[in-house]
Amino acid sequence: MTVVAIHVAPERGGPCVALERGALVPGRGIEGDHHHARPSGEPASEVTFIEAETVDAFNAATGLDLDGSATRRNVLTRGVELNPLVGQRFAVGTAVLEGLEPCDPCATLGKRLATASVSAADVVRALADRGGLRARVVEGGVIVPGDEIRPV
Repeated sequence: MTVVAIHVAPERGGPCVALERGALVPGRGIEGDHHHARPSGEPASEVTFIEAETVDAFNAATGLDLDGSATRRNVLTRGVELNPLVGQRFAVGTAVLEGLEPCDPCATLGKRLATASVSAADVVRALADRGGLRARVVEGGVIVPGDEIRPV
């Protein structure tokens, strides 16, 4: 139940970059992400998570070889089911978060990941019900790859 990687997109729609550490701020999300720079006031936009197992299954189902950053989720995890965290508080590093809702794949993500052999609709279907988790930062703190995800 650990963090594998942390990614932010400094500009909306821009490329994701990996962070060695992520500073989480209540009401803003991860420092360096476009949501942090221009908070929408929507808590579900603060931090997103996806399971590495989902990325692995997606690659196996589609024949693609995407890494976790391609999903445009902030935190890639391994060994933790994210859907049961909806409505739950959990700690990562020194931060406390609350799972708000599933982060279902959208048409935009489908278009981004589509290839000549995998349609946008195929992408959305392959990630349905496994697209990740949207969470809000309850208590700010720092997370790093290797941190455990623990209930509070």
